[in-house]
Amino acid sequence: MSLSPASVLSGLKAALPAQAGGDICVGFSGGLDSTVLVAALAQARQVEPSLRLRAIHIDHQLQPQSAAWDEHCRSIANALDVEYRSCRVTVVLDPEEGPEASARAARYQALQSLLRPGETLVTAHHADDQLETLLLALMRGAGTRGLAGMPACQPLGIGWHARPLLEFTRAELEAWGRAQGLRWIDDPTNGDSRFSRNFVRTEIVPLLRTRWPAAASNASRAAAHLAEGAELLDELAAIDCSPALVGSCLAVDVLAALSPARRRNALRYWLRQRGVRSPSTRKLSALEHDMLVADPDRSPVVDWDGYEIRRFRGLLYADRELPRTAATPREWDWRESLVLPPGLGTLRTANTGGSGLSAAALPPTLRVDFRHGGEAIRPAGHDHHRTLKNLLQEADILPWWRSRVPLIWAGDRLAAVGDLWIADEFATHDERSGVRIVWDERPWIVAMR
Repeated sequence: MSLSPASVLSGLKAALPAQAGGDICVGFSGGLDSTVLVAALAQARQVEPSLRLRAIHIDHQLQPQSAAWDEHCRSIANALDVEYRSCRVTVVLDPEEGPEASARAARYQALQSLLRPGETLVTAHHADDQLETLLLALMRGAGTRGLAGMPACQPLGIGWHARPLLEFTRAELEAWGRAQGLRWIDDPTNGDSRFSRNFVRTEIVPLLRTRWPAAASNASRAAAHLAEGAELLDELAAIDCSPALVGSCLAVDVLAALSPARRRNALRYWLRQRGVRSPSTRKLSALEHDMLVADPDRSPVVDWDGYEIRRFRGLLYADRELPRTAATPREWDWRESLVLPPGLGTLRTANTGGSGLSAAALPPTLRVDFRHGGEAIRPAGHDHHRTLKNLLQEADILPWWRSRVPLIWAGDRLAAVGDLWIADEFATHDERSGVRIVWDERPWIVAMR
């Protein structure tokens, strides 16, 4: 199949799921690939006038020519009568990932945030890119999912990310672009072989082509086979995880009964379902050992990709890294909302009538702090004071969250513990003056059963 506006549009339609909207947003760098893509889709509107198209250029601010590239892309989009927007991003270098991955992460974060409801991001990755991705994955020792390369379509934020050019080589794109008289940018960093992808592109792929001219097409076909294999492994993992799921947790005893290969496959699948990137072989081995082999009375934790995987009472939990609590207490005018440290939500009060805290007994300003140890409270309706440590344990509050439950003080007296308990001495007996503590966006702090 030769490259043409019709074939690009056909490839796009074939890649998109039925629920995808009809609006298209092209990631437009101004290079050969994305210039061909935006021009082909612009021409495709002649046969499909309902196609709504726009282009977004991401300025990474890493090259002195970046402003000129923005203007170049704007002029191309204007000539093609395509809506255009540019966005500047700041690339934060991740030493573990390198500059290429850091720039890519910043770019896709921006593109995802700019997608409109029902809109699909379309990028110009082609067969040569797929070959490079496969070779790089091999050098990383990637598994089936990594070797499957780039999918033709995948979810992205509120929309989708499609790659309709994966069946075409770079040579085919260049031939069509020159025949159309297109102009594009040549990024000087593309020839810098210090970057891994550039090294593969400039040093390895040309050598492979001297022996195997169809290397890119063959690699795309192999990636498609591996993608099918990855889907089958996911189906098996879903079967294996089903009897182990307790809410969003996994039962350790069910995992332990699986063969090692199926157990690792199930763990990878469960972590991805929780939003965690698939762990490396070494990290997965550590996770498997710590969670399954550690003594039952221990609560091991493994950090990975901004998440913490923990074991408690025979269940595995995977949650984002715990938020830090404030070092000093916060003053709270309880008639207003109070934003807690990031990840802990917000406190406010709501009128309840004849239950909850007595508004008349509360001072105008309360103090919000977190546990330091030794706190006690006499919960409303109880005859005796109880230590907070015992109350939290009996309420099945997860151990790692117990120090992050906000404590609400009236002077030097504990008036409430989050939205869990109120002190009997502050409980209302007036049907007109009751207020309750509302903890909005409260994390999941209770153990699964």
